[in-house]
Amino acid sequence: MSSSLLATVLALTSALMHASWNAAVKSGSDRLTAVGVVDATALVICAAAAPFTAPPSAAAWAFIAVSLALNTVFRLCLVRAYQLGDFGQMYPIIRGVSPLVVAVLAVLLLHQSLTALAWTGVVLISAGITSLVLTGGRAGFRPLPIAYALVAGLCVAGYTASDAAGLHAAAVAGLHSSAGSGSLLSYTVYLFLVESVPMPVIAVAVRRRRVLDYLRTTWRTGLLGGLAALLSYALMLAALSLGDVARVEALRETSIILAAGIGALFFKEAFGRHRLVCAVIVTGGIVLVSL
Repeated sequence: MSSSLLATVLALTSALMHASWNAAVKSGSDRLTAVGVVDATALVICAAAAPFTAPPSAAAWAFIAVSLALNTVFRLCLVRAYQLGDFGQMYPIIRGVSPLVVAVLAVLLLHQSLTALAWTGVVLISAGITSLVLTGGRAGFRPLPIAYALVAGLCVAGYTASDAAGLHAAAVAGLHSSAGSGSLLSYTVYLFLVESVPMPVIAVAVRRRRVLDYLRTTWRTGLLGGLAALLSYALMLAALSLGDVARVEALRETSIILAAGIGALFFKEAFGRHRLVCAVIVTGGIVLVSL
């Protein structure tokens, strides 16, 4: 299997996992606590793996710090967006903002290039996902949750580009050490070890006893959500190490199609003709990006 094809498979699998853990957060009665439990699960797993994994290079830690800040803001905005809005509307906005922004950052900061077809594909994916937001007309337009979703989407773009640069820095440093082959695993483990701390702390500080109630009643959902979140991002980091940042991020946006299906099946949200047309547009964009 070629590296580009493997990157595509990893990105698509990551999309499935990403939609799954977001649905786990949305399904919880308390979204802040749900995110806290999801992150706590990832924290425990990475804490267990850390003693057996060499820390990333000093150069990579700067990018981990940037990702930590952006991920914390992302999660806080995600909680508010899901508290105030529908899953089928908020998720498309969050994921729709990212592809074009990531593409621009990849070209400007990482000096990567995209073909005209790939750029067209990224535009189609973003346009199709954004159009999903318009389902329901004016009644479906709610400025406050949409604003939270937009900020969350910008954070996704920022930490994706940051982590791609961090992986590159870790790989370059690894060329000069015996631990080079483990740079991806090292970066993933320590990234989650750091990023997974703030939300459980915030959840315990703000919700207190609700955290214990959540653990007693829906711990399985939080556990599965945490596993899905960890696997989703680990797969995306692996894809980033093989392919262009903008291309991988655009392919990962197929999670929006999966999220629409999850919204229809589990949250009883409508999946009408408009969303079907938008899904076709997104699929067309994916084909162009993959060429």
